[in-house]
Amino acid sequence: MAETRKTLTIMILDDEEDILTLYSDYLTRKGHRVIKTYVNSETILDDVDIERPDAYIIDYRLPGNRNGIEVASEILKKFPSSCIMFITAFEFLEHEITKHNIFYDKNIEILIKPVKLRQIEDSLLNLTSH
Repeated sequence: MAETRKTLTIMILDDEEDILTLYSDYLTRKGHRVIKTYVNSETILDDVDIERPDAYIIDYRLPGNRNGIEVASEILKKFPSSCIMFITAFEFLEHEITKHNIFYDKNIEILIKPVKLRQIEDSLLNLTSH
């Protein structure tokens, strides 16, 4: 019997266009729907009320006034049950997150770059199944 795969809707925030394209193309080929990709935090926060994805992929280091933790905090204030995956080269992100109570007992996953594309999809499916 064929395995039934869950199809996710996803928003991706990363300051590198090539990373956005890579993640988006891969996840789309795997049958998921990438609603939109973003290179800065202001535009994603404007769009979170328009359509809620199943999961957000967020980088830690971003241009502008907010980092990924601050963006995720804003999303969780509006939608506490949101699934957020951080993909970052910032090795101390898990420690940084523990400083913010809003992340306690939330659907959060952290992947440290470099990551394999399959690991991103597997982690997203696991994160959203809780």
